[in-house]
Amino acid sequence: MNKEYYRSHLKLDFIAMTGQHKLHRAKILVIGAGGLGCPCLTALSASGIGNIGIADGDLVSSTNISRQTLFNYADTGKFKTTAAIQSLISRNPYLLYHEHRFFVNEENILSLIEPYDIVIDATDNFHTRYLINDACVVKSKPLVYGAIFQTEGHLTVFNYQNSPTLRCLFREPEQEEAIPSCADRGAYMITTNMIGTMMANEAIKVALNQEDVLTGKLLSFEALGAATMLTSYHTDKLSENKSYLRFKGVPKAIELAAEDFAERTQTMGMELIDVRTTSERKDQHIGGKHIPLQDLDQLDLTRFCDNHHFYFYCQTGVRSLQAAKRLRSKGFKNAFSLKNGITSFNYQLQNS
Repeated sequence: MNKEYYRSHLKLDFIAMTGQHKLHRAKILVIGAGGLGCPCLTALSASGIGNIGIADGDLVSSTNISRQTLFNYADTGKFKTTAAIQSLISRNPYLLYHEHRFFVNEENILSLIEPYDIVIDATDNFHTRYLINDACVVKSKPLVYGAIFQTEGHLTVFNYQNSPTLRCLFREPEQEEAIPSCADRGAYMITTNMIGTMMANEAIKVALNQEDVLTGKLLSFEALGAATMLTSYHTDKLSENKSYLRFKGVPKAIELAAEDFAERTQTMGMELIDVRTTSERKDQHIGGKHIPLQDLDQLDLTRFCDNHHFYFYCQTGVRSLQAAKRLRSKGFKNAFSLKNGITSFNYQLQNS
């Protein structure tokens, strides 16, 4: 940790050296690298959050640059996650940035948020917001929520220390087609910047275990009139149960295509294992541990919790699939195999 970089923080009683170390150990995921995500990510990076994940499958568009402040015209056409990380590294190179270059869905959301301490919802559609909320309830992750409508902004924190969730505040999602996007309704960049920065503030307060986290209260802000209002809301267990029901019975694919496999193996808290022979590994490999399939039973599984992630690969995908199935039969539901093996992996990545 570069102490010189955080000199101002170290002078603050509620942060100081102890708090700055807490921030450096924190793992925060921001879903959405748009108008809210950009200022939020900027503040998290400047504050020294040690591990910052960014999930978004969209590309930078020139029409969005005015409010998506991590990007410039040279970034047009790039993946937002890639451009965002390049920009953040130029500001603070002392952190770890984790790129998740895809849109979240029911199949990937649970594994995506698993390694992180705090999740920030910087998306702009209700379908995704409820998906993120439900996943955070299932995985017991605090969720920082921000939303804007033209010059209005809203902010709260869900699912922190048994606090209410999104479904307690808004029991049912509104009709998706009835809600215009920022591109359609317009967005005041002052509002997006303020709410995005305030979202980072709430995440930092959670990481520091502050007592004044914005839970059970929705902060509403109107930029032109500089007016704020706090609205209380309470836990609704019946609504919260819908979060668990959402993921009940959702199948978890055991084979992953090359791009998804490469993305997931860049995350924290996982095991990448090559189950080929020694001679095959000498010719070529993509990293990870080497445990030939016949020796897999020697892996000490007692040191792993049942939600630990294992990613297996081999030459064609046959042996790695056997390995993944073997671990799933032992209760490890997050065991995956590289579909079609390392040959397909190299070909697809070179031609993507």
